[in-house]
Amino acid sequence: MLTTKRLFDEKPYEHEFQARITFIGDEYIVLDQTLFYPLSGNQDYDIGFIEGREVTAVQVDTTEEGRLDFSASVKHYLNVDGFAVGQLINGKIDRARRLNTMRLHTASHLVEYFLSRSPDFLSVEGSFVNCLKDRTDYLLAKNLDPSSLSVLELEVNDFIRQGHPVKFEFQDDLRIWCCAGIRMACCGTHVSNTGEIGQVKLSRKNKGKGLNRIEAQLL
Repeated sequence: MLTTKRLFDEKPYEHEFQARITFIGDEYIVLDQTLFYPLSGNQDYDIGFIEGREVTAVQVDTTEEGRLDFSASVKHYLNVDGFAVGQLINGKIDRARRLNTMRLHTASHLVEYFLSRSPDFLSVEGSFVNCLKDRTDYLLAKNLDPSSLSVLELEVNDFIRQGHPVKFEFQDDLRIWCCAGIRMACCGTHVSNTGEIGQVKLSRKNKGKGLNRIEAQLL
């Protein structure tokens, strides 16, 4: 099975790399290593260029159970004309997009942590983060009112300003996000310290039947 080394796990701040093409499909190539984050773990994919050609999407294979396979091949969608297996390429991701996604993804864990301490918290029903915002759907026993949302926003921003380091551990086949005693399974990219996030603004949308969509944006 083709595999792609995930350079972004250890080097999330880098934006340029070299790699070799290991497979060429009709609309995509597979590389032996990459900085391009693929659509997975509720996080959007990176965009950028390979040999000056625009990368329009990045995808990764999953296991039969639908779980992320950390050794799977990563597919980079672009114009493949003229490429050859074994060719050395230069890649460059959109650095600003990556950094904003990292900041928002880290903030999303903090929102979830503080909201989960509420007696009305029941579960997380879905989430998605990109460079513009994080949106997460929470099932709550009682809808979050404006006052409670303001308190949540203050708690999150206060924690961010304290500058807590962010690290990762592996537990069996799970990658664990760790920050000041908070532990959550996550395969995405994150900043190394909460102080890098800056300030976030929270908003709420009622999705019905106790579902509260909380959106976080950078200020």
